[in-house]
Formats: sequence, C-alpha cells, structure tokens
Amino acid sequence: MFPPLRILSPGAITVTFAANLFLLRADLLFALLVIGLLLLLMLLQHRWYKQAGDRQARQHGLGKRVSEFAERLAVSPLERVDSAIVEGLDSIIGLVGADRICWYEVEEDSAALLHRYTTSTRNAPPSLKCIPSQKIPFIAEKLARHEAVALQKVSHLPTHAHVDTELLHSLGLKSLLLIPSNYSPHRKGVLGLAYYSMHHAWAEESIHQLAIVANIIGATLERKYAQTASQESEERFRYLFAQASIGIALETMEGRILEVNPAFCSMLGYSPEQLLSTRCARISHPEDEEVEKLLFEELRQGLRPSYRLEKRFFRNDGSQMWGLVSVSLLNRNHGSPPLVIGMVSDVSAQKTAEACLYQRDQELQRLAGHLIEAQEEERRRISRDLHDDIGQRIALLACEIDFERRSRTAPRSERKPSVLPKLRKELDSIATDIHKLSHELHSASLQCCGLKIALKDLCWKYSHNHHLEIDLHTEKLDPKLPPDVALCLFRVAQEALANALKHSGTKRVDVNVVQDSKKVRLTVKDYGVGFDPSFQTGGIGLMSMRERLRFCGGMLTVRSTPNEGTEVAAEVVAVKRMAAVASI
Repeated sequence: MFPPLRILSPGAITVTFAANLFLLRADLLFALLVIGLLLLLMLLQHRWYKQAGDRQARQHGLGKRVSEFAERLAVSPLERVDSAIVEGLDSIIGLVGADRICWYEVEEDSAALLHRYTTSTRNAPPSLKCIPSQKIPFIAEKLARHEAVALQKVSHLPTHAHVDTELLHSLGLKSLLLIPSNYSPHRKGVLGLAYYSMHHAWAEESIHQLAIVANIIGATLERKYAQTASQESEERFRYLFAQASIGIALETMEGRILEVNPAFCSMLGYSPEQLLSTRCARISHPEDEEVEKLLFEELRQGLRPSYRLEKRFFRNDGSQMWGLVSVSLLNRNHGSPPLVIGMVSDVSAQKTAEACLYQRDQELQRLAGHLIEAQEEERRRISRDLHDDIGQRIALLACEIDFERRSRTAPRSERKPSVLPKLRKELDSIATDIHKLSHELHSASLQCCGLKIALKDLCWKYSHNHHLEIDLHTEKLDPKLPPDVALCLFRVAQEALANALKHSGTKRVDVNVVQDSKKVRLTVKDYGVGFDPSFQTGGIGLMSMRERLRFCGGMLTVRSTPNEGTEVAAEVVAVKRMAAVASI
C-alpha cells in the first residue's frame, strides 16, 4: 500500500541539503533584487513628484509675483513707474533663476533693441545698450512676427542663423528667452532673460507667465507715455492759453464762461473773477448776439465745424470793442459734454480805419463831383469874364478905332477931337484885367520868385482889394522849395484866405510860414465867427486842401471854435524832396 522507504546515505543527504539551500538563496536574492527595484522606483517617483511639486510651486510663485507686479504698476504714479518696473524685474529674477532680465524698446525705424531697464546677478557681464537688427537678423525677424525666441542652447539656432549665433556666443550666452510685447501699436518692447552660467530648458507655462510680464510692462509704459503726452499737451495748451496775444475763453454749451486768459481780460478791462461770474451774452452787443445765435445753433447740431464773425463787446468802462471771433467745439473724453472755445482778436483799430477809409471814399466821391462842378463853374466864369467884360470892351474898342479911322478921312472942319488917349487908357485897363485873370489861374510870381514873394503878393492883393488887415511872417523860408510843395502851400493859403473873406466876417488875418530842418508849416488864422469842425460842410475847400497836401505827403489840421475864429495849418515834409531836387 505504501511505497517502500528509501534510506539515504549521508552523502546524498548532504547534496540534497545543499541544493535546497542554493535554491533558497536564489529566491532570496531575487526577492531582494525585486525589493531593491521597487525601492528605486519609489525613490524616482518621489523625486519626480518632488520636482513636479517644486515646479508647480515655482509656477505658482511666479504667477503670484506677476500678479503682485501688475498690481504695483497699476497704482504707481508716473514718477515711480521706472523704479517699480526695475523692482518687479528684480523680484522675478530669483524665481526663474536667470542671470539677467532686461526690457528693450524696439526702435521704430531700424527695429534695433534699445536697452531700457535691467536687473542682473553679480556674475552677469555688462549688457549691450543697443543691439542692431543687422546683428540678429533671424531673431529680429521672429520678434517682428510676434514670436517668442526660446533657446535652451545657442547652438539650437538653425544653421542659416550664423550671424545671430556669432553674436550670442560673443556675449557668452548659454540660454536665452526673448518675448515680444505689441501692446502698443506705436511702441513695441521685448522682455529678455539670459543665462550665462548654465543651460536652461524653457517650460511653456513659464514662457506664458513671462509673456504676461512683458505685456504688463508694455501696457504700463503705454499708460505712462499717454499720460506724459497728455500732460505735455495740457501744459502747452496752458502756456499758449496764458501767453497768447489774442483773447481766449472757454464756455459751456449754455454760454457760462469757465475760463479766460489774461489777453481777453485786458481787452475788455474785466478781472477774471468778474468774467467767470457772467455769461458771454451779457458782454456782447444785442444785435450781434442775435446773429451769433443762428451760427451757434448750427455748430451745436453739427452742421458746421466752426464759425467766424465780427461782433461788438462791451468793455468794463462802457465803451465798445470790435472783435473778430472764431468759435469751435472742444470735445472731451469719457462722454463729457463738449466745451465751447472762443478766440477773439481786437479789430477796433481796423474797424475805425475802415470807417475812416469809407468816409474818405465818400469825401473823394463828393470831391470829384464838386471838382467837376467847380471846373465847369470856373470855365463859365472865365467865359463870362471874357465875353461880358473883356470881349465887350474889346468890341467897343474896335468900334471906337473904326470911328477914329473914319474921322481921319472926313474934312478937317468936321473932325472931332482924337480919342486915341482914351483908347490907350482902355487898352491898359483891359491888359490889367487880363493879367489879373491870368494870375488867378496861375501865379507867375510863384514860378519866378518863389513862395515868399508869391504869398506877399497874394496878401497885398487881398488887403488892397478887400480891406483886410493881413499880418504876414515868412522868416527863414527857403526860396528853393520844390515846385510842387510851394504850389501846394500857395493854393492852401489862397483857399484859406478866400474862406476867411467869405465865411468868417473878420477884418484881421495872420499868415505865418515856418520852416525847420524837417518840414514846412503854413498857418492861416482869422478872428471871425468860427464853426464846429464836427459838422461836415458841403463845400470843397477843406477837402481840396487835404487832397493837395495828401499828394505832397503833407497833413492839414483845422482848429475852430464858434465865435473864436479858425486856424488852418498845413505841414509838408520837404527835406527829402529838397535833397532830391538839389541832387538833380
């Protein structure tokens, strides 16, 4: 039933035990090997988890630091932005383990990288202030396409980028990360991280976080540039506003004055406080304000961008000022209602000159008509004098000569006494009258002897023929005055004496001619009834005198008071004209 027992020998027992013991040791070694492998895997897994945890912690720390960086820059005033950027870069460099972090601005024309901000470790070599795009053509092209450049090793650049490779090797770089920021369309920047002591692999998450840093810096600098430009623009506007020679006023759409510049206050004679407490309509002339309302309504409705008009303002002293006004809308941001900006130039002098020119034009038109009438009247007078007086007398003289001729042929007993003495006397009278008429038309003494003798002759005739007491003074009068100046002054004296005889009712007239180194001054003063110069008369005497003097570059002044006489003064600058005549 049972197998028979085998009795082993001692040697067999020993061999069997050794074999079993060997198998037991092999199993133990295998178990130990398995356990060792398991322990190694557990250690590797633990290390991997630790490294992953460290990476996650670094990423979390980097994200937290980026968030703090963004918050710090958002609240930094303009004067603290630069230092805040450097502080933020300095806080990041330790998290990423870089040797240097730089911010470059991209030059718009050449695309060169201009160094702006940097923070680095002690072992980092000096950084380049400017990296021309020609030295890094491959990298510059990628940055222009808004692509990040991440190099774990410089040798990872493609073979055709040998120019870039040479520059990076010369700088001693081992790893490089360049992230462009195109936050601003006008100002582009690049965030650069450099490793000089080791090679560094760039994780996508890190690149993403650092790209946020680049955009934060770009946005902050854009805000800074915008605010700086706004401040500079406002400062320029304030300077121009304060220093402008024309008046400037800012108003609301309802016409309330918000701000005025010193020139506007000076024009109207108001203080800024007085103007800021009123409305523009209250200092404007009502008639002009009605015209401006229509233009302003078109401006408010967008039918016109601006308008210009001439309007009257009331000064603080009650007088009026003519102003050339330019009005436009000043649009503001943030949905605020627009303001009205008005610029005013004082054109009162221009308007006065225009009024004077218009008055002078009217006077010239009246003068032209009067001159034509005077010319015709003078022709009629000369015609009457020649026909009614001299012509009749010459005809009568011819008859008497014919009668004398017939009497010569009659018998001696029938002859009458000779009329030749009478005829001679009549011829002398006719010759005197013709000479007088000719002198009235043109003074021969003026042409031959000068103004001094001509005035003396003129005053003697008025004194002898019209019983006027004329006191003439012509001391230091140059006998070689230019002919046109002498004729002008002679005609003025002739017209002034005629007016004094005709209108003043005086029996005394003073005539003075004074000459100095620059001008000749003629005054004719009577002591008659006078008149009010503010009332225009219909005669042509004063107008003709003014026009004569104007052609000679002179000026006429008339001073008169009712019942106190009239003084007519004519001034002519004759120095240059005399010098010209002398040179000829």
